[in-house]
Amino acid sequence: MPDYTVTSADGTTIAAWHNGGDGTPLLICNGLASSPAAWPSLRDPDCGFDARTWFHRGIPPSGQPRGGFEVADHVADALAVVEDAGWERYLVVGWSLGVNIALELAVADPRVAGVVALAGVPGGSYDAMLPPVPRDVAAQAVAFGTALLQAGGSWLTSLANRVGQLPGTTDLLKATGAIGASAQTEHVRELVKDFFGMDVHWYGRLASALQRHEAMDLDRITCPVLYVGAGQDFVTDPQAVEDAADRTPRGSVERWDATHFLVLEYPDRILETLRRFAAEVG
Repeated sequence: MPDYTVTSADGTTIAAWHNGGDGTPLLICNGLASSPAAWPSLRDPDCGFDARTWFHRGIPPSGQPRGGFEVADHVADALAVVEDAGWERYLVVGWSLGVNIALELAVADPRVAGVVALAGVPGGSYDAMLPPVPRDVAAQAVAFGTALLQAGGSWLTSLANRVGQLPGTTDLLKATGAIGASAQTEHVRELVKDFFGMDVHWYGRLASALQRHEAMDLDRITCPVLYVGAGQDFVTDPQAVEDAADRTPRGSVERWDATHFLVLEYPDRILETLRRFAAEVG
């Protein structure tokens, strides 16, 4: 749950979260509409990081946007959290569509010392989705799904809220392999409850904005970037992650035996990777 609020550049009230820790400043750019529950190891105040994140605009408990909801607006929200923290230099970790925000932030703010990009790509995300499906079919399916979410009324939000409350939802996600067996059930259940508690219409609108985020010019990124692809990821193509690393001037890449939800499956490894990256960046 949020610890405090900040005000973004356009006046939107943004709910923010802090793990209460000291150590290396670390900004978390979360997956779309995800909560701090996605980061079990970083919620520990003794993890070695002063970790902070925010709830995306339009998704409670953050306020409805007073301005837009493009990736640039999310970057402005991230900067509001950074300014409130008073950081002079910090690391960024992004997951899923949060990678788009993390890497645009690295371009916008010279205080970013480095980025760890988990299961995401630097723009053009929709072109990298649903890797087992032919590209043209995948593009149509994702576009249809996004439009359906935007068209959904209160009934669809109510349905999503109920699904998130059902214990069987977590069991189904793990049983089907959508989330790996190594993820602790209580962690998955908390994230599922938070995620499905969203306003479906606003989620669709935010997703449509990310659909418009084109592939970045990676030569503009001057800090080190460690990409992590997930070998069992059926949301973001791990090959697209590796290709992005090759195009990033100071990019490197690892491929883990994980699904798109590697943050829940390997929280200890996430923490170890961040600690190692922080030591390398200095």
